[in-house]
Amino acid sequence: MKYFGMLKIRIYNTLTKQVEEFKPLDNMKVKAYFCGPTVQDSPHIGHARAYISFDVFIRFLKYLGYQVFYVRNITDIDDKIIAKAKKLGITPFEVAEKYAREFYEVSRELKLIPPNVEPRATGHIPEIIELIKKLLARGYAYVADNGDVYFNVSKFKEYGKLSGQKLEQLIAGARIEPSPHKRNPADFALWKAAKPGEPNWPSPWGRGRPGWHIECSAMAMKYLGETIDIHGGGMDLIFPHHENEIAQSEAATGKIFARYWFHVGLVTVKKEKMSKSLGNIVAVKDVLKEFDAETIRYWAIQTHYRKPIDFSLEQLKNAEKALDSLYITIFKAKEYLGKAPEGELGEEKRTLENYKREFLEALSNDLNTPKALAILHKIAEELSKKLKKLSKSQIAAYITLLRELGGILGILEQNREQRIEEKKKRGKDVSKFATSEKLEMKGLAKDLLELIVNVRSELRKRKIYDLADKIREELRELGIILEDTREGTIWRITV
Repeated sequence: MKYFGMLKIRIYNTLTKQVEEFKPLDNMKVKAYFCGPTVQDSPHIGHARAYISFDVFIRFLKYLGYQVFYVRNITDIDDKIIAKAKKLGITPFEVAEKYAREFYEVSRELKLIPPNVEPRATGHIPEIIELIKKLLARGYAYVADNGDVYFNVSKFKEYGKLSGQKLEQLIAGARIEPSPHKRNPADFALWKAAKPGEPNWPSPWGRGRPGWHIECSAMAMKYLGETIDIHGGGMDLIFPHHENEIAQSEAATGKIFARYWFHVGLVTVKKEKMSKSLGNIVAVKDVLKEFDAETIRYWAIQTHYRKPIDFSLEQLKNAEKALDSLYITIFKAKEYLGKAPEGELGEEKRTLENYKREFLEALSNDLNTPKALAILHKIAEELSKKLKKLSKSQIAAYITLLRELGGILGILEQNREQRIEEKKKRGKDVSKFATSEKLEMKGLAKDLLELIVNVRSELRKRKIYDLADKIREELRELGIILEDTREGTIWRITV
């Protein structure tokens, strides 16, 4: 069951400051670039949120049949990497390799779709030098007396068009890297002259290394061409990084660099921005010790990607409960499948098609993942409510739809055994995922339990809730779970 119809993808474009229809230059082919990490430390939860958000967009495009060529870079030479190397007493290359490997592992655990190309800055020095040559030849850059090469922002008349501010405002509101060799305070380094003990490469201006911003432009244009469809990153990259990418790229080519700009809101901790000075950086590897990847993904997308999100263990626990409720519905439905009668899809086909349309329309409306998640829960509630009235084919269709749509978000991809294993690995309670088929009660014991359940139901009807709750808790201690549903109370034995 596929639904596309007249579906139009609409996405907020930071460049135009509005939600607009997403139309790739080459019909169904999308050229996408997302700023990867500067590998000078462990990836934190803010990085995870950004990568997951863009991952969902890529998954959605691919689901709709777009051919996506996706590039995500690694910045492996930078002032921060050099500073970390000095602190640790190792080389910058060792620092970069250590944290690049950690990033790869975290990406795999978070189930991020691998990019088609994941270039490193140090592997593209020739391309960077050629791009700087173009900027010098066109009068947008200059070589300072110390061998640094700077981009002259005053020459690029559209500087500030991404952030929506004038040059004077940007200079006043940002931490500009100071240097006595600059002509203007906002000029930024394209090439930094070699310093003792730092990695460096030969260039027409002397030995040195690339500046941060030029790396992304060179790598993006090498693999995606001079104009790309969509470029993404965290909100904190709008200025100066992405503003500078636009300036140097468009100054060099005379063409639009990226047609759509996708920016993800920041993650805060107790409403404060994560920062080393506050000591509130939360590493993804630490979160993964307690919560599995799908829970982290659910947490990240339960808030719209452009809004800030506050990180807390309570929020993650709530995300885990919500995700578990979807899994429990699927597992119960699969368990009941063998008992269900044969039959056609009938009217359920239209119901499922409507849910699918609502889900895809939610994602097509500026990637509204909170609404998409709400629709998944509506489907699960409908399935639970109707379960004992549905045929085999109807139940199977519900399960298939939940799995299919969940897969676009990168969730609901586990079977019962995998989910239990993920929970056990982190010391979580797995009783809710038990199957009554494996530990079926028979004979007198089953009759007695059903009698107790019926007595408790009568107590609840008479509003004697304290005694009813006591019965439920006593049975729980014996390993028997009662669940009150609209169809009555159901029970199961835990593993």
